[in-house]
Amino acid sequence: MQPQLRDIVDAIRPDGTREFVRGVFEDLGRLLGYLDGLRPLIADGGEDEAHFIFEVVRCEALAAAGGLDYFCACLDAPDELSEELERTSFAVRHELRAVFERILPSAREAADAEEVRSRLADAHDLLRNCFEQSTVSLARAFRPGVDAAELFEGIRAKRENSLRLYEDLEALLRSVRYAEWHDGAEPLVNFSERLEHFRAESMCHLMQKDRETCRGFIDGLAAVRDRRGFRLYLHRFSCYLEILLKHVGQRSVLSDLTLRAAA
Repeated sequence: MQPQLRDIVDAIRPDGTREFVRGVFEDLGRLLGYLDGLRPLIADGGEDEAHFIFEVVRCEALAAAGGLDYFCACLDAPDELSEELERTSFAVRHELRAVFERILPSAREAADAEEVRSRLADAHDLLRNCFEQSTVSLARAFRPGVDAAELFEGIRAKRENSLRLYEDLEALLRSVRYAEWHDGAEPLVNFSERLEHFRAESMCHLMQKDRETCRGFIDGLAAVRDRRGFRLYLHRFSCYLEILLKHVGQRSVLSDLTLRAAA
């Protein structure tokens, strides 16, 4: 358990609540430990071993969620803590359903090895985010000022990557809007440079389905033949970017930051 969590736990009263919360943090830490072993298996093509570990994670995560439900139903706890534990239990079950009913079945059905790895990585990332954010939320129930990036190095990296992605999307959206309504070479050059920068630098930080959609827009640019078609293309792209920018801004790792969407 991280020192910050240990300090939080040591200050919890009464003793029964303290020991229960300690157990929750240890359960979440153990689940994250299982996920640490998944990354190399996914990268090296160990799909069978990865599916086995995912199944272990499911069993232990469901057991942990059941423990949260029991505590809320049968033991005395402040309303705020009970609500947080209920949210954690719901989040764990929700993400497990997404992984085991949607993502992993699609990984088993995929014929391309790269797609299999991508689906398994998505499942890993979804569960890791759930367990990390659950740890952070529970810690904040006792110490509101807890910084997620201090607890998990990965969250710090995700925050930096997501912020870079948000800023690049914002700049790309501005260039798309400008090119849509202004003729001449300058808007087109600016848009092309922004698009290439986005593709090379931060597009990789999108979720897979959004990466695929963006690639579709980028590939579709080559089919544009005249100014009218180009303006229609830019209008559709800007509408999509507006939605995408909003979704990225709602990522949990950016929740502590004040973001301004492109006007």
